[in-house]
Amino acid sequence: MTIAMLLKNTLHAAKKISMADKLPVMESFYTLQGEGFHQGMAAYFIRLGGCDVGCVWCDVKESWPINAHPKKSVESLLQEVAGSGSPNVVITGGEPGMHDLRPLTEALQASGKEV
Repeated sequence: MTIAMLLKNTLHAAKKISMADKLPVMESFYTLQGEGFHQGMAAYFIRLGGCDVGCVWCDVKESWPINAHPKKSVESLLQEVAGSGSPNVVITGGEPGMHDLRPLTEALQASGKEV
């Protein structure tokens, strides 16, 4: 199945997705999970911009300003993840909890990814 076919099937399965849904993305990349239960497993990281908490111990303070990062559509993020081949996706930040992640997480799960 091609990436385009997979994306079409995924978007069809997650009917709540609006192509207008966009998230500020500081960076996204394929790597190995460095900590926690999934340590050592391949994962595709999506680091979102924007933080309304400002923890002093944060190691990515560059992610805090929400308007400093380009906004990406759920569709484009799905294409990136599909192209990576990773079965796992980590959504991090900034503070991801300040965004409505439902459209993205539902689409990722519909495509068989663990989020």
